[in-house]
Amino acid sequence: MSLAAVRDDRHMLKHHLLILLAAGAVFFTNLGAAALFDEDEPKNAVCGREMFERGDWIVPTFNAELRTDKPILIYWIMLCSYTVFGVNEFAARFGSSVLAVGTSLLAYHLGRLLFHREVGLWAGVVLCTCLMFSAVGRAVTPDSTLIFCTTSAFLGYVWAVAKRHGGRFGAPHADGQPRSWDEYLPETWIHSLPMYAAMGFAVLAKGPIGVLLPSAIIGLHLLVRREVDDPLGPGPNGWWNQAWWGFRTIFRTMLPKKTLYAAWRMRVPLGGLVVGLIALPWYVAVGQQTDGAWLAGFLGGHNVGRFVQPMENHRGPFFYYPLVILLGTFPWSVFVPLSVWQLRHRLWHGSEWNASYAFLACWAGLWIGFFSCAQTKLPNYILPAYPAVALFMGCFLFDWQRDGDHFLATTFRHSCRVLAAIGAVLLLAMPVVASFFLPNESWLALIGCIPLFGGGVAYAASLRNDRRQAVRTLAITAVGLAVLIVGIAPARVARYQDGPYFGTLVRGSLSPQETPDLATFDYFAPNLVFYLGRPVDRLKKSEQITAFFEDHPHGYLLTRSDRLEDLRDEIPHDVGILAQQRRFLRRHDLVLLGRAPQTATVRTAERR
Repeated sequence: MSLAAVRDDRHMLKHHLLILLAAGAVFFTNLGAAALFDEDEPKNAVCGREMFERGDWIVPTFNAELRTDKPILIYWIMLCSYTVFGVNEFAARFGSSVLAVGTSLLAYHLGRLLFHREVGLWAGVVLCTCLMFSAVGRAVTPDSTLIFCTTSAFLGYVWAVAKRHGGRFGAPHADGQPRSWDEYLPETWIHSLPMYAAMGFAVLAKGPIGVLLPSAIIGLHLLVRREVDDPLGPGPNGWWNQAWWGFRTIFRTMLPKKTLYAAWRMRVPLGGLVVGLIALPWYVAVGQQTDGAWLAGFLGGHNVGRFVQPMENHRGPFFYYPLVILLGTFPWSVFVPLSVWQLRHRLWHGSEWNASYAFLACWAGLWIGFFSCAQTKLPNYILPAYPAVALFMGCFLFDWQRDGDHFLATTFRHSCRVLAAIGAVLLLAMPVVASFFLPNESWLALIGCIPLFGGGVAYAASLRNDRRQAVRTLAITAVGLAVLIVGIAPARVARYQDGPYFGTLVRGSLSPQETPDLATFDYFAPNLVFYLGRPVDRLKKSEQITAFFEDHPHGYLLTRSDRLEDLRDEIPHDVGILAQQRRFLRRHDLVLLGRAPQTATVRTAERR
């Protein structure tokens, strides 16, 4: 082994350790300390628990009812975790956190193969400290699973192409000639297997989107490379002529003949076979065991239905996701405009990394653009594009440390000022917000101190032209902020949740031999099911209340305090209020109703 290879291995080991240290702190600090947060966390955790208790690896259920929202992969991970750690918050979140750390490492290797190893280092740190990604990486949701699988698919593609290019994606031939478009395909069918295998697991994580979008992104990149090989010619002057020229270029790039040929060269039939071998057996099994009900609910309702019409009032304008990215990538979002400017500058004026920039632009652009067209909009839908965004910012931070450009130096300082200003606003605003929703938690103002101090120190370092120190300060700031927001604060905030409190209260009021019977009216929190340890009856009509207490003499009813007067005629005379607590982040109280003998172990709730 050469001296250069040994040096590269040492750098890689050092970078792995740095990313593991940062990501480990973000994703595992107090992982099991906070109660699960409604709505999605307890739904998924209960689904895994019910499957675990039944010994069922096929059919997902929540509250003893079929759950068609998500495919199986997250539940398989939880089944393994529950087996090792038991059924608790840490076990439910463990798989997401491990995969989030893994995705941070995948981002490093993408940066290493697409650009430079230090780009990969900064991309891994940026990704694991982005606010939205750090929160989802600790949550009992399938998002972390999908992001890991899709990022693995893109790494599989980049690895196969880099192997063909001598170790770096887009590296020119030995004589300096650029690569032709068909050299951006895996050289053999064996080299295509890793990316398609990862897509197969992505289908098990989130459905057809796990293969359709990654394949489309890779295909779009190939079409773009082909257009570079056979361009229309230089663009004209004038914005109208440039717009028409751009439209013609896009139309020419996306011609059906070219698209089908690119798909064939991508070995799409082989990809379909690999994805089918991995994902199809479970889809067939769940369809058979539920008489097609799960497939109809998931494919029809949660895929096609969510795209063509807003579901659960989750709607937004076309520019919804650019705003989401600015919030979700905080604190790094202050550099997003600079990263976009740099991307445009590099693509427009040319760069040795043009092919890599174009691939990332296809990745982020198509994923965000696709979901911008969907009628149902949620912030987590575009999370699989975050690794691409992190790589853009990794490139910016890498270049800025080495580029003496005055414009970049000035705008970087302005960005540090913006970061410090946001910290100052948070420092002043958090105590006010906490006084309304989270009494006695004014300490949350400390969240603002971190960006205020970090932005100020980075600004001072940039004034001294100590660029490496400025970037390192930002990295430490981002890690500290992420640990405080997603690792420490949730454990305090979760104490105000009503679902865990009432579920634990009812369960603790009975002996281990007794079965807790709990119903809700005009209120439901999935957390009740997790912390009660059994299904909860959801009463739809007030007339059902009387029947419930007749069938369950020692049962409990949980409802809103402002509905008691309306329910007076339906509640038996010997049923009274056993506990009361303010609903989490709402202005009304919840009351637990039951018969008097149970008051020995059930008390009125106090705000903690």
